[in-house]
Amino acid sequence: MTLPPWIAEKVERDRTVNTKLTHRHVVETMYDAERPFFSLQQIQRRIKPDVSKVTVRNRLDDLEEQGVVATEAYSDSLTLYYINHPESEWPLSPEGEQALKRESTGTQNPLFEFLKRPQVRLILREELLRSIAWAAFGLVGWALLVTSSEQLPANVWTVLGLPVLTWGSLTAGLIGIRLATDSDMQIRTRGGLHLVTLGGVVGGGFWVAFLIFVLDWSPVFTAGLYGVVTATYLVYYARVVLPRFDAEADG
Repeated sequence: MTLPPWIAEKVERDRTVNTKLTHRHVVETMYDAERPFFSLQQIQRRIKPDVSKVTVRNRLDDLEEQGVVATEAYSDSLTLYYINHPESEWPLSPEGEQALKRESTGTQNPLFEFLKRPQVRLILREELLRSIAWAAFGLVGWALLVTSSEQLPANVWTVLGLPVLTWGSLTAGLIGIRLATDSDMQIRTRGGLHLVTLGGVVGGGFWVAFLIFVLDWSPVFTAGLYGVVTATYLVYYARVVLPRFDAEADG
């Protein structure tokens, strides 16, 4: 079945559970039931009789941490679960959910709705924080080049324009990559490996600029050598480094 985007984005990123009961199956069971509240026993009966209460409770606890499911405790022995709809602080009845859908259909700006998605907000927040490092890198790197080179005049375009262009390009590029590939760019992940590789390519580009503008190396020879080395490594990275990383991760 098709889950709402705000649920699917959170559940589909979870690839850590490799059992017969997944987080997605629990959410689909609750969403398809068309009722506001569920006890643990009710969810268990709807899922599979051979799945233990402990397993169901563990999945519900995980979903609560992800913000997909919320709970209401009425006594020491009774806890009710419900889907934590982002537009309501209360459990939604089927009629209430349909009313919200009718109210929001066709009235929201598509870009605004896209930016409201939890995963998009997370990516923007993380990459804007990471962009502080790109800004520092651009300011320091270009400042060293401008002050050391006679070929680069010190003006507003080189002192401010080039660092801003570097910062904006790297930040926008990483945001685009993460939105397109659903990569988290964290250490010891495929995305983290991509980030390290990108940093090496950018750092190499600054060394090329240093050799050309400061040490007066031949632009054609230096840029050509950089292009050949970068292309060779990227081929090696795609055919050797990534498969080896994936094999070690699976093992």
